[in-house]
This record gives sequence, C-alpha cells and structure tokens, in this order.
Amino acid sequence: MTVLVTGAAGFLGGHVTDLLLASGERPRVLIRPGESLSASTQANVDVHRGDVGDRATLEPALQGVDRVLHCAARCGPWGPAAEYESTNVRALETLVRAALAAGVRRLVHVSSITVHGNDVKGAADESTPLREEPNPYSRSKVAGERLLERMIRDDGAPVTIVRPGWIYGPRDRASFARIARMIDKGRMVMVGGGANHLPLIYARDAARGVLLASEIGQATGKTYLLINDESVTQRDYIHAIAVELGAPAPKRRIPYRLGLMLGAGAESLGRLSHREQAPPVMRYGMQLLGGENRFTITRARRELGFAPQVDLAEGVRRSVEWYRATNGAEHE
Repeated sequence: MTVLVTGAAGFLGGHVTDLLLASGERPRVLIRPGESLSASTQANVDVHRGDVGDRATLEPALQGVDRVLHCAARCGPWGPAAEYESTNVRALETLVRAALAAGVRRLVHVSSITVHGNDVKGAADESTPLREEPNPYSRSKVAGERLLERMIRDDGAPVTIVRPGWIYGPRDRASFARIARMIDKGRMVMVGGGANHLPLIYARDAARGVLLASEIGQATGKTYLLINDESVTQRDYIHAIAVELGAPAPKRRIPYRLGLMLGAGAESLGRLSHREQAPPVMRYGMQLLGGENRFTITRARRELGFAPQVDLAEGVRRSVEWYRATNGAEHE
C-alpha cells in the first residue's frame, strides 16, 4: 500500500523518505512548490506539489494511500504567529479530515518534545503535562496536539503522535551545522556549567521511530517520545563535535539565567522593531543548550520495539563528515 510523506524536502521528512526507499518502497511525497529533492530521490518517488492545508491538493495526493507520515511543519521559534497557526494547526486539521475521507489507515503526526516545555528541569515521559513556551512554535505544536486529541476522541481519527527530541545528523542545517561552524571558528559559548542533559536523537533513528509508529497496530491513538536515552550532557555533545572537527573545546560560558534574560530582552526588542529575522540570542536556544531535559522512552521501547541504534560518538562522526563535505558553504 502507498505511503505519503509530507515535508519530504525537509530534514526529518527527507530521512523518513530515505528509509522508505531503502526498504524497497516507492513512497508518495508532498512538497511545496519551489522545494526540491535530490535527483536520485525524485526519480524513485511519486511527487505531488502543493500546500498541506489545501484540500484540492490533498485529495489526489491521498488517493489510494494507506499511511500518512506527516513531517511538514512551520519550525523555528521566530516568525508571525499566524503562519504557525496556519501550518501547524489549521492545515493539520485539514490533512486529518482529508485522510479520514480517503480511508487512510494510519496517520503519524510528528510533534516535538517542546510541547512539554523547553526545560523540564529533570525527567519526563509522555504523561508529563503539556506546557506552552513564549514562542509561536511551541504554542502551535501544543495547539496541534490538543486538536488531535479531540479528533481521536470525537472522530475516531487513526492518528499516532510522536514527539522526537533534539534531532541532529547529516543535512541538519538549522542546528548542527551552526554549532559546528561556531566551534570550528572558536565562537561557541557554553550555556551554564555544561552538566545538564540534552534530549538528542540521531536523524535516522528518529525516522525509524516514525515508521514504527505507522506500522504497529496498538499505536493508534497513542503518543510516543523518540529520544536516544543515552546519557549525554551539553559538555559531552559540544566536546564530541570539537574532537571530530579537530578544534579546541569551547572555554567561554554564560550563566544559564543570564542567557535567558538576554534572550528575553532580545526578543522584546525584536518585536518592538518588527524584526523579520530571529534575534541572535533567544530563550529557545538558551533552553535547548542549557536546560535539564531527560526523557524516558519506556513506552516506545515496549510498544513499538523502538531502540536507538546510533550513539553520540557515531552520530557526531557522521554529522561532522557531512558538515566537512559541504565545507559549510550552505551555511555561510
């Protein structure tokens, strides 16, 4: 049966598509006009172009589809709230209703651990309450999950929600490449003491978790965290990247609370000046690096058979190899 991947031109969606191709499937992909796929990928997938919130686009894309892997989203913590609402909430509802009408057996919605807050200050699992952060991405992802809870309950929507952690790996232009470049140029600053834990997951492992969530019958209507539960601190991650790059480990630090204050101030100034680009310092980034975020994946291990396969050392090695191959040119 046909699998539809939304957001296949994006970071996670691209890795999900790669896994499907590696398993011998010819997936259908939905990408926006103007987005591109590699030549090898495009030759082996059925491409539909359009907006995920456009019912006229969705109906032909969903025809004959058994599973939908919904990886498309408006990401990042800065931008017009209406854009996040449109993509992460209203378009999500349109997609689920169109999938119901098309007889889709399973829809996997890729959410994020950010729905628990960007600093859980300890350990958390799927039962940890949802908590909005003061940015439109967080608010829209929480709203999207609450929408799906209602649709699962009231409409019998065959939805499974996955909440990946901090995804990194080859093609990670938004996060890994930026950190690697700062370390390479001696500009990286540690947030806090560095002993806090990071909820990392290698991209291929996250993609594998998405596929498992679409295949296991008992996963319908449930939510799963997708994290590598290897204990990794901020210091471990930054130092591992530095070692692979052959660069000195960062020595400069900023106190966590001071970083949050600076981020809040930069965000306020950005809003007052109607800044289009994200401020150079934001609370989101400070919390991501400096927060204490440990998540347990007992449910995903038990019910999905999910087991992360790439540890920190190997994940960083592969990621730096990709970063060097691109010479950082795409990130300048």
